Amino acid sequence: MFDIVIKNGLICDGTGGPIYLADIGITGDVITYIGEISLTDDDGKDCKVIDAAGKTVTPGFIDPHTHVDQSILTAPAMEPYLKQGVTTVVTGNCGYGMAPQGEEVFYCSDLDQEFLNLAGADPFALLSLLFDREKAAAAYEKRYGVRLDWRSFDAFNRKCDELTLGGNLAPLIGYSAVRTAVMGRDCMRQAAEGEIASLESVTRDCMEAGAFGISTGRDPMYIPGPFAADDEMNRMLQVVARYGGIFASHTFNCNGQGQPDRLAGYGEMVRQAGDTGIKMNISHVHVMNMARDGAEAVKAAKETMDYFDGLVASGIDLSYDVIPSASCSDYTLTSCGYYLRPLVLMAGTRKKLGELFRQEAFRQRVRQIVKEGKMPILDESSDTCWLGELFITKHGNPAYAGQYLHHCAEKRNLSALDGLMAVFAEDPDMTADLAAPDFQQSVDLLCSSEIAMPCSDGSSYSKDTNLSGNAEIGIYPNSMNISYIPRYLNRYGKKDFAKAVSQASGFVARRFGIEKRGVIKEGSFADLVVMDRTLLRSFDEEENPLQDPEGILYVLVNGQIAAENNVLTKKAAGRVLRKK
Repeated sequence: MFDIVIKNGLICDGTGGPIYLADIGITGDVITYIGEISLTDDDGKDCKVIDAAGKTVTPGFIDPHTHVDQSILTAPAMEPYLKQGVTTVVTGNCGYGMAPQGEEVFYCSDLDQEFLNLAGADPFALLSLLFDREKAAAAYEKRYGVRLDWRSFDAFNRKCDELTLGGNLAPLIGYSAVRTAVMGRDCMRQAAEGEIASLESVTRDCMEAGAFGISTGRDPMYIPGPFAADDEMNRMLQVVARYGGIFASHTFNCNGQGQPDRLAGYGEMVRQAGDTGIKMNISHVHVMNMARDGAEAVKAAKETMDYFDGLVASGIDLSYDVIPSASCSDYTLTSCGYYLRPLVLMAGTRKKLGELFRQEAFRQRVRQIVKEGKMPILDESSDTCWLGELFITKHGNPAYAGQYLHHCAEKRNLSALDGLMAVFAEDPDMTADLAAPDFQQSVDLLCSSEIAMPCSDGSSYSKDTNLSGNAEIGIYPNSMNISYIPRYLNRYGKKDFAKAVSQASGFVARRFGIEKRGVIKEGSFADLVVMDRTLLRSFDEEENPLQDPEGILYVLVNGQIAAENNVLTKKAAGRVLRKK
């Protein structure tokens, strides 16, 4: 009768309702019965029985903000997600997208130094998004063994259909990819009327192909997203709204005058949506650049939440996602080399760069490079400067460890750039990151909202993957990519576990229109997690944060056991989902 039976589990069904005791019967890829199931000896021969006595059964979790489409062609197993109980990920965020693609350029954000070299990328470009298509195709095939043989959104998804997917993908349209597909190299400007009509047509094709919505990236380095004017975006959103899709946006952090103004970024998103009535989801909300210490961060979080409450009260259909750790950045770094990548590559090693930083002539050369706009993340006059956010996590001099870089520079009466060079020269193996550990209370507040959901902002690469491929500028997946679910449940599920589960599963499914997932009920797809809450643990605050979480016993994807006790079964039962 059943292919799999989960016996005696405590069912936390993803709706936020009470937890109850029941058995679950699974036939094929669907939950076909919830209640008491009596199995005879003959039944036991024909189905797999999972004893969940004393354990909690939840829906498979859904991550609303990932960049898995950037990694899925080479890492389809989705290991870090399955090991923490995530069975579906939303892809195509921040305006990024592997499709559609045009004839002239290849739109892709890649960190792998060998690919970047082969594709002829500018070593000073931190986010190399536009590549010559012919060069990129040759580089991609040589480096990854993957042919760039797709153009349309539908063709890319059909290519992913052929992969051995560990989990499910719910793709958004990355609008920057649409822009480069239509406008090619000449995309760093406002679109003309004829181009807007073509952009609308491509957007419509993507929605017809099953996209769950559209995303934008509005910070200056997220080219060409910031060049889309309000009218252009409104016309795209009208198309998406007609299909019931969602609008997700990485809103801008700084205004056109280089001043931090996150609320204005949210306001721009609302203005672009206009009267479309479209559902909106703000990406990875935080208060970096809005505060100088923990107390100010709490005040900024309250201001942000009050702003969102006002939008909801005015009739805006709004939600947002949050990375549930203030100590987590985009990646896990083994040194500060990533932020100095072109300089490290120029010097050859971090140690050699440290030696060069002791020479005034070289420091002057670096100042000139920054002045010429080649390294805007180190330019305090730039909208994209990161120096004010760098937090030193490890240094040979204990006086620097646990301090913000700019504070260390100020104590030595140095500019932030000169401070970085001086501190790095003392210890080229130092680590620093865009993190604010003292902001955790503000993150807790942001996570507490009824319209908030947790996210990882991650990829499908395994935890031990050096994304740069170069030990001198080592970059690894971030700790939340490995364990945002156990951290979120342990931190926010103490008071109301059922609500925490719902915010990370059923609520996400409702917001993004992902049908028959995120909840446990008869007729839903059998994406399920069996966990031991007494053992549930993440290691994100440990010295080595990239350790597999504990307490996740079974993960099922579409009725197949995808992971058991932190070991993937390689069932490859995942699917590319299409919005109906």
